[in-house]
Amino acid sequence: MTDEKHKSTKKTIGSPTSPHLQIYKWNISSLTSIAHRFTGVVLYFSIIFIVWYIIYYAYQINPAESAETCDCPLKKIFDSLFSLAAIGVTFSLYYHFANGIRHLFWDIGKGFDVKTARKTGYLTLFIALLLTIITFAIVIYLKLW
Repeated sequence: MTDEKHKSTKKTIGSPTSPHLQIYKWNISSLTSIAHRFTGVVLYFSIIFIVWYIIYYAYQINPAESAETCDCPLKKIFDSLFSLAAIGVTFSLYYHFANGIRHLFWDIGKGFDVKTARKTGYLTLFIALLLTIITFAIVIYLKLW
């Protein structure tokens, strides 16, 4: 019996114990699922950085004076990185919100068929991108940036 048991385990060595990403064909549903988890992580860590940012500027004596007098390349790099991070966090917020609404419909049993799931996946990405563009168009138009 031990030889039979050993032989059966020997056959499965090297194969994955559960379905793996290399086996599946990528589709919009898998992309939106991974993106939903990723944006959740981005939003979690962005809150930490926002709090650090608020605390940092709360304890500066005169932040406006020191920021305007600096014309160093490092400040320009940080400004560019901050802009990219702001766009990324905004997109993450809108995407996570839109995909959360999609999941609420799934919770009540709507939208599970493949055609509807594909459409709502693309719609979620489109809405998040559109809202991000609208947000930054308004920010640039109002010269808040």
